[in-house]
Amino acid sequence: MIKTHEIKSTFTLILPLMAAFLAQKAMQLIDTFMMGWIGPTALAAGAIGTAIYMTTLVFCMGTLSAVGVFIARAKGANDKNDVRVSLQHGILMALILSVPGIGLIWFAPHLLIKAEDPAVIFNASLLLHGLSLGLPGYLLFLVFREFISAFALTRIVMFVTISSIPLTFSINYILIYGKFGLPALGVAGIGYAGAIVMWTMFIGLMLYSLRHAVLKEYLRFNWFEFNLEKMRDIFFIGFPSGGYFILESAMFMAAALMTGHFGVDALAAYQIAMQCAIVTYAIPFSLSMATALQVGHAAGAGEFHRFKSIAIQNFSIGTVFSLIVAILFILFPGFFISLFLNNKSHLDTIKMANSFLFIAAFFQCFDAIQAIANGMLRGLKDTLIPMISSIGCYWVIGMLSAYYLAFHTSLGPRGIWIGITFSICSLGIVLMTRLILKLRSIKIH
Repeated sequence: MIKTHEIKSTFTLILPLMAAFLAQKAMQLIDTFMMGWIGPTALAAGAIGTAIYMTTLVFCMGTLSAVGVFIARAKGANDKNDVRVSLQHGILMALILSVPGIGLIWFAPHLLIKAEDPAVIFNASLLLHGLSLGLPGYLLFLVFREFISAFALTRIVMFVTISSIPLTFSINYILIYGKFGLPALGVAGIGYAGAIVMWTMFIGLMLYSLRHAVLKEYLRFNWFEFNLEKMRDIFFIGFPSGGYFILESAMFMAAALMTGHFGVDALAAYQIAMQCAIVTYAIPFSLSMATALQVGHAAGAGEFHRFKSIAIQNFSIGTVFSLIVAILFILFPGFFISLFLNNKSHLDTIKMANSFLFIAAFFQCFDAIQAIANGMLRGLKDTLIPMISSIGCYWVIGMLSAYYLAFHTSLGPRGIWIGITFSICSLGIVLMTRLILKLRSIKIH
């Protein structure tokens, strides 16, 4: 039976995480907006640079999500030393991931030199060179976010992330145009501004942790204490999660490329519908994070009987929210489209965006299911099978059906969205089946 205080506790956890998710998207929007001030070349460079940076970051985020699970399990078992060791090794993992991450971000644009305009590649390189310096800071921020969230202190995460919105705008402006005696860096300024903001976010959470009466006890590290088994466990649980996120991101990127074959109107409609879907994904994403921490805490405490109530409660919240979003997408598509395109002369774009949102209304529900199921499995340290399942569902079922429906039927670009729906629905079914079997195999005391 679901208890009222447990529902309140869940919302206390997910609402700040949701606000932080949306604030992060707002920062990306500000960067794009200010690139437009510089000119089309900067925008094109930003599109390439952002794709490269986010692909790298998504993998690192997935890998480091395992840190929160280990900390939550240790906290549930009331093993303070293991909490400290898990945090310390999470920091080490973040620093280790930063090395290849910086190298990839720094040199990736040069691999595209023959495929793109040299001026675009040059500006993309300037942007990424700045952003790469902030990668270690952001990965450390992610580790501390997992650490603090395991103690249900998510309001500070929300505060730090939201505070970064005006900071992003201010530093971008100063570095782009060279205010206060600084040189005008143009698009490179956006990269360096991003790096400054990322390090600031990490420092904010670290200072909070050092001053917090409970958290500071876990920051007494012994850097000569290295546990190879702990690092291996974090990597082998986190690496498949990183792969899972990469496969998902790559699927949507491939869908965008396929949509581009149908012209500018189709691609613009895709961008509108996808941005709407990304914003509404804030709740499933936050529920996924919260579920992993809740399950990890319950597992560490040996409270296996809580798994069922956590599952029922979080799936219920996710389903209700998704149904509300689906109804809004179906009944009021014009409202959402008008947020991006208010010129009624673009009738073809508006018509396609309407059809895309109608299809998105259906996959939203299954997207919530797969996100929460994945979070619960992650809390149970089951990440390899979900990653393998995502290969089959996203790429075999999803992309193959999208390609066939788009290019070999009369559906056109709508077929791509139907393919996306097939992929997400099938993955939701597979992960739910996996979760049910996993829970049945666990002995409930």
